[in-house]
Amino acid sequence: MTIESRILSEDFIIDVRPEMDKHFRWTGGVNISIMTSPDNPLDDSDYYGVMDFCRTMCATVPLMEKDEDLRQRLIKEAEYNEEKPEPQLKIVDKHDNVVVLSFDADNDNKKC
Repeated sequence: MTIESRILSEDFIIDVRPEMDKHFRWTGGVNISIMTSPDNPLDDSDYYGVMDFCRTMCATVPLMEKDEDLRQRLIKEAEYNEEKPEPQLKIVDKHDNVVVLSFDADNDNKKC
């Protein structure tokens, strides 16, 4: 499935393009833009409300450069909201219809 096939006309997309040197290494800078369709079906009030919300999200980037406390709080929030992988279970013993599982964090999910 292509990216274009997943984008709806009402979507607002925040595009982050890394700035790269001639060797295609990231320089540390980014260009941020907000994109939406010219056919966006939202009425003007809703459209500009969502656009203002997107601009506010984009404005956090220069604020993070200036405010270390804000940057650390945002990093902590992003880590808190990050999807965590489900624990992997390991079969450690089988006898008749009884299966013993290990819930240890370092399981490699291989059968005994």
